Amino acid sequence: MTPSHAGRKVGPEHRSTRSSRRKRGRLVDHAVRLAAVAALASMIVSPRSARAADKTIRLATIAPRASSWGKVYDVWQKALTNKTGGRLDLQVYFNGVQGNEDAMVSKIRTGQLDGAAITATGLSLIYKNVLVLQIPGVLTTWDQLDSVRKEVQPDLDAGIRAAGFDIIGWGDVGLVRQFTKGFEIHRPADVKGKHPAVWRNEPTGPALYAAIGGVVPVPVDAMEMLPALRAGTVDLIAAPALAAEQLQWTPYLDHVNDDVIVCAVGALILKTGVLESLPADLKATWDEVEKRATESMQGRVRKLDDDSYGRIAQRMTVIHSTESERDEWKKLLRKVVTGLSHGTYDKALVNRVLQIRGMEPID
Repeated sequence: MTPSHAGRKVGPEHRSTRSSRRKRGRLVDHAVRLAAVAALASMIVSPRSARAADKTIRLATIAPRASSWGKVYDVWQKALTNKTGGRLDLQVYFNGVQGNEDAMVSKIRTGQLDGAAITATGLSLIYKNVLVLQIPGVLTTWDQLDSVRKEVQPDLDAGIRAAGFDIIGWGDVGLVRQFTKGFEIHRPADVKGKHPAVWRNEPTGPALYAAIGGVVPVPVDAMEMLPALRAGTVDLIAAPALAAEQLQWTPYLDHVNDDVIVCAVGALILKTGVLESLPADLKATWDEVEKRATESMQGRVRKLDDDSYGRIAQRMTVIHSTESERDEWKKLLRKVVTGLSHGTYDKALVNRVLQIRGMEPID
């Protein structure tokens, strides 16, 4: 209370009036912000030039419009519009409105979309060998990922192209850790009787929990994760901090194991022929803007993921595994990877990755 109010009684009618004014102020502020978001949305999905675009490239992503990834696409769209005078437009469908990654890939194949930003799991629907970049316990730092991806990327790009798609730019999603609700994870046995989420179309999670035994995994996709957490049907997830925070999963979790399982990656893909169909000047502009966006995003995502984990670690109980606990996980993961290398992963490519990392090959 300020000095001017000292000694003055405030009656219920005055408090009610002030409360009403504050509420009206908040409503006005909220309306202004909604209007700003709507204006931004209209800029993102439609050319700002009066003329119709000669070409519109349609991309889909599960990322929210207001996420870090969404902001990069916003800048990208504006740059393309400005540099081409509205002749080339980038239309981005956010928040999974075009479906999950399997639906996106299917729509690209049928021509309903031109491309999508998808994770390694989505890429594996096109060329399953991409999953060698997601072998758990093998690539757990960005330096390790960078060294391996540099070596195997030509083979992966060729495999994707043979299936009718082009990798426009590889990207990062974040460092994957285990988050839980109501319990701590130190060793594999701690997962028994729990309900971990496993990604649909991703083989490692189901194989891992089957090897542990006594686990009831819950298959989900990215858009199903939040409802599952809210309902309490999932109590363990493996995800990057940045994704967990921006997709609003963290309020339903309270523990995190500090050990990184794998570096989650993804890529922007286009159907083969989309860029080749552009006039030479528009393709040159696309290449220039895309290169800048990809380079900007890589370093930015890694930093943002670290920042997200820093915030999460202040709110959650952080579990630091002992060496003996880590050894248990290493033995289990080795067993799982060996099994997956006999039919799911390409064994030769797995061993190539292990060789680059200086690890023992799979028999």
